[in-house]
Amino acid sequence: MKIPLQGSSFSLDVSGIAGFFGGEESFAAMSSVHLVRGRRWLGWYNSPGSYFVAKKYGVLAKSRVWDGLFPGVNVDPTTMLELDGKVGPRYVAALSGTRLAATGHLAYLFANHCKNVSNKQITGPPQSLVTIVELGNFEEFKGYPTLPDAYISNFDPFAIIPIAFSIAASVMSAIFGDWYCFAMIFLGIFCNGISCFVIGSGVLKLSHPDSSPHSPAGDGLFLQQGHTILVKGSEKLVSSITRGSYYLEYKSESKYHDIGYSSVALTTQFLLQLFLVPQGQLFGQIMFLSSLGVSWIFNGYLASIDKEVLQTKTLSGVLKLKEHTIKTRQFQKWTAVVVFATCLLNPGDPRAFLDELVPNNTQAWKVIKQTIVEGIQQNEDPKEILEEKSEKKNGLNDSEQGLLKDMINQASIGYLAAREFK
Repeated sequence: MKIPLQGSSFSLDVSGIAGFFGGEESFAAMSSVHLVRGRRWLGWYNSPGSYFVAKKYGVLAKSRVWDGLFPGVNVDPTTMLELDGKVGPRYVAALSGTRLAATGHLAYLFANHCKNVSNKQITGPPQSLVTIVELGNFEEFKGYPTLPDAYISNFDPFAIIPIAFSIAASVMSAIFGDWYCFAMIFLGIFCNGISCFVIGSGVLKLSHPDSSPHSPAGDGLFLQQGHTILVKGSEKLVSSITRGSYYLEYKSESKYHDIGYSSVALTTQFLLQLFLVPQGQLFGQIMFLSSLGVSWIFNGYLASIDKEVLQTKTLSGVLKLKEHTIKTRQFQKWTAVVVFATCLLNPGDPRAFLDELVPNNTQAWKVIKQTIVEGIQQNEDPKEILEEKSEKKNGLNDSEQGLLKDMINQASIGYLAAREFK
């Protein structure tokens, strides 16, 4: 059978770009392997950027040999695949006394999810939002601590397209006797498939502190600029957000030799394609380049999927979090937010809780806080208390009295909103 384009004088040298072109997209596509159901089995296509991916994953393997082949700072797979490492908002507990200046990756995902839901519920100019989330108790899921498939995103049928095209391209090359390009496409399919399988062999699990069953409830506040999240739930569940994390468990840890071998395979693929693809016919080279192009488009599609959205979906499954259980209230001033939260959380020491949220300690603010605490303890509107006890204004100048009036008015708004919410 005559090979198409056999008489053409045109020469196509695509080998030089095979290892670099589309590398970032390939790496990003493979990074979501634990977040899409069945993804580890669907890497059997001739993907571009093999050398780039090999250099990225090669630093995971730990030994003198691997460090020589793939120099760089050794990191763990969980961090490299961006399943951990983000910093969450400040957390203040109402009952347990816990104070965290920063929380972890799961708190970051949780806070972003709550903020997105709140923005849907309340539109308009940005003000002080309070998101109230009822979490309940921690329930161990099936297979705990391994995250079940039910919490992972569904299989993506588009994955069949690059697989089918790469196989078809290799078969067409073989039919027309271009064994060089057939072998190189097939080698690309094999190396990418093995690498995706090895990287995806890690088991995604949940790690969190083991709280005492006698601990007080974990009710508290996550504090962000312009957005406060009020959570109510058991200490074990709340601590899984504040100090918990995802992690990957590999049978080969902590040396990760299998990842090192797959990185060597990708590097070998790049070198062989560099030398052998130019030996093929023009038709085979076009088939080779076409398979890379289709794979690059698919990798770009996978890279465009927000991994944080996939991770948040998994976290929502762990927390049994539904949008209808998330409620939002909006206030104009921080004082109203603080009083609203304090009334709902009912901390053991309201004054200490107020001091944590409003560190102002001037004479006027001392009177403001004292009036608010009296209102909470007596289950009475702080505005009415100030009207009943006008002597509280004694010793304050006109400016301080004006501040006292303004802040107590805001406290009244927060108090009444909390009473209505209950």
